[in-house]
Amino acid sequence: MEPRKYVLLMSIVVGCSVATAKTIFLEEDMPSIEEISFMKKYGYLPEKQDDIDFAYTSHSIAEALKKMQEFAGLSPTGHLDSETRKLFKRKRCGVKDIETKSAIHRRKRYILQQGWGKKAITYRILNGSSTLERARVQSLMATGLAVWAPHGGLRFEQLERGKADIQVSFASKDHGDGFPFDGPGHVVAHAFPPPHGAMHFDDDELWGDNPAEEDEDITDFFAVAVHEIGHALGLSHSNVKASVMYPYYQVPVEKLHEDDILGMQELYLKEEIPSVSAESTERSVASRSSLAPRPTLADDDENDVPDLCYTNYDTLQVIQGKIYVFEEEWVWVLTERKQILEGYPKRFHDVFIGLPKHINVIRTIYEKQNGHIVVFSGRSFWEFSSRFRLVRRGRISEYKIPPQISELTTVFLSNYNNKTYLIEYERFWRFDEATGKMDKGYPKEMSAWRQVPYPVDAAIIWKGDTYFFRGPRFWRFDNTLVRAHEYYPLPTAQIWFPCRPTPDMARYVSNDEP
Repeated sequence: MEPRKYVLLMSIVVGCSVATAKTIFLEEDMPSIEEISFMKKYGYLPEKQDDIDFAYTSHSIAEALKKMQEFAGLSPTGHLDSETRKLFKRKRCGVKDIETKSAIHRRKRYILQQGWGKKAITYRILNGSSTLERARVQSLMATGLAVWAPHGGLRFEQLERGKADIQVSFASKDHGDGFPFDGPGHVVAHAFPPPHGAMHFDDDELWGDNPAEEDEDITDFFAVAVHEIGHALGLSHSNVKASVMYPYYQVPVEKLHEDDILGMQELYLKEEIPSVSAESTERSVASRSSLAPRPTLADDDENDVPDLCYTNYDTLQVIQGKIYVFEEEWVWVLTERKQILEGYPKRFHDVFIGLPKHINVIRTIYEKQNGHIVVFSGRSFWEFSSRFRLVRRGRISEYKIPPQISELTTVFLSNYNNKTYLIEYERFWRFDEATGKMDKGYPKEMSAWRQVPYPVDAAIIWKGDTYFFRGPRFWRFDNTLVRAHEYYPLPTAQIWFPCRPTPDMARYVSNDEP
């Protein structure tokens, strides 16, 4: 075996008149200067701050890599592995991924800038590219705008002259907006939110209009345009890989993901919830006031708390007979459907005492047969007593999960057979806590849970029934027939949380994606 290679690294110090060096020894996979610049550009490492000196230490770089990996949908190891290195070279949008501290780690949740404040929006195509004529760009842009229009109730009008709300152009290198392009590959386009609304495409790219094109040098204009339109309408990047607003180039683009749609609804349809009578409004307000009391929060906290009615939670689970709903760093506790326990939401670190601070989102959690609660992250887990105090840390290998599995997405204890089901996207295992052994014949495909789309965000046992959750929908499962009940799915927010009906409810009663 060859000895491990180490390099002497001088920590990078920003803003110092006289360089101050800290000597640390790290393995030879440290980011290059270009990769450091990439992480600064997209918000994973801080930029230089006025009159403040700070260094990029090995810890800060590892944390930046974790954020970058998590945003891209990779396992957040903090190590610069081969998959992570590919991110630095992939085609992508030039808009920053993380704009502010509050926008970090928002899995399955759109992130917003601001909308236009109107429904009639004008656009103008200023030129074509060297490989795509203007007339074709106009046609593709019209189709791309039509993808977004119904989800915000918008109308788009093309102008041939004058200043439009959204102006589309091709340019190369430094084109005067402070965000120069970098030649073929890497950054292919960027756009600005309202009220600016400009969309710029790199003219050094080989633009085409065939998403099935096998030539990797050719970039599909429509796929990029649909993404940039989202920015021009007020959406930021999403870390939901299937969404249109995912920052890295992917084809084909055929429709919006529910994450994109929820963002549009928040920007353009939030005020259009159907009106109800004054009597029912008073009853609704009184009901919401009594069932969902809000805690006293600082102004900053109040602004940061997500709205369960307009967001996709990270997961939910039944613990000690109550429903725990997790989103970002927050947890809600419901004693019954639509009845939020007084004092919630709270930051989950204030509930799970001893959970490491670097755990900034809870996506997988369940209650064991002995009443302990287990929080999973990557291949590790943290076990808490019934009083929510940390008992120990373990590895998912204790559940006999193979080493190639980087994370579990859902875990639940079934009341049907008292077995623990451990789900990883499209597969699941069945574990016997009493014997500490995995049942034979596993893993199995998630298709075994008939009529339940997957991957699922959560699986719970509530009032003796099994429920699966995905996006804005949920399904009640029949353990005898081994299939979802025929009259499901139903919309999660309006059934489980104190949320009023919306025009979108009808769209969430089928297994089709939005």
